[in-house]
Amino acid sequence: MSAGTSPWEVVNRHVEAALAEAGAAGIPAETVASNLIAEAVRILKTRRQPDDIRAELQFAIENLQERDYEFMRP
Repeated sequence: MSAGTSPWEVVNRHVEAALAEAGAAGIPAETVASNLIAEAVRILKTRRQPDDIRAELQFAIENLQERDYEFMRP
């Protein structure tokens, strides 16, 4: 990773490429997303405990809707 490149930028670049390739092959973006989740869990399982992974996924589920967190505003 080069200086100034964030982990998000690295992953996003590959996700966009995967979506483009899948789109060209007629594979829906939802299918790509489901496979990305499965791969993320596979990677996390090699380094983290199931309860930790569960908590992270639960956090993502609980925050699916955009919320206005007034208490976090400056």
